[in-house]
Amino acid sequence: MSELVNEWKLLNIESKEICRNILDALLDLDIDSLSMHVCAAFFSKAIETFSAVNVLYEHGLEEPSQSLIRVLFELRINFDYFRKLAAESPEKAFARLRDSMMLEKVKQARASKYAGITQEMRGNLEGYEKEISDKYTEKEYRGMKSHGFSGVPIEQRAEKTGHGLAYSVVYRNFSRNIHSTDYLESYLKEGIYEMSDKEKYLESRDVVAQSIAHTSVVGMAKFINDMFSLGFDEKLDELGRKENKIKSKR
Repeated sequence: MSELVNEWKLLNIESKEICRNILDALLDLDIDSLSMHVCAAFFSKAIETFSAVNVLYEHGLEEPSQSLIRVLFELRINFDYFRKLAAESPEKAFARLRDSMMLEKVKQARASKYAGITQEMRGNLEGYEKEISDKYTEKEYRGMKSHGFSGVPIEQRAEKTGHGLAYSVVYRNFSRNIHSTDYLESYLKEGIYEMSDKEKYLESRDVVAQSIAHTSVVGMAKFINDMFSLGFDEKLDELGRKENKIKSKR
């Protein structure tokens, strides 16, 4: 691991701890609001995934970590897209999130041929599905069944939330590891294939991966800290200064 990648790794270990503290502060708030619960759900998932990425890098498992970084990046896109919908209509945004979760439950139950599900439960699920389908246009309903609460493909979500470039560079490339088709990584690691600038390539790959992981989670942390006035401004500003210092070395 190069010195530059190691600096990113150490920054992300520190960032995870600060993000965890922000989440704890959020959960300690004496409020009961949908906004808080949704932010906590997104952020908790992000921190757990971020932690797993850090563990993999600690053990020299950079390639498998790409799969989790793709998950983390998609989570950030979904978080920002939900924010966009909520800014337009909080009621509709929360309803779409809730309804899409129920549609996913129905989809899973049907795919398993309702294994372990009683007739009564099956009737309830199908009843919920009918209620949801009646609330939306046919196009909206089909979109939610295929793409969740957003109703649109991940590429469109990325474009609409300002992550279009990162999607093209990172999401598509890292998807090869999801589908187990990026044999170059394995060939390089096992010495089956040699390239003259191997170390430069690996550093570039890992810097991009660590940077995307960082901005995906810390970006959420900044929004949540500001929205709920959690008081972590100085710590987040310090992370920003350290991030910019690392970036200046490239």
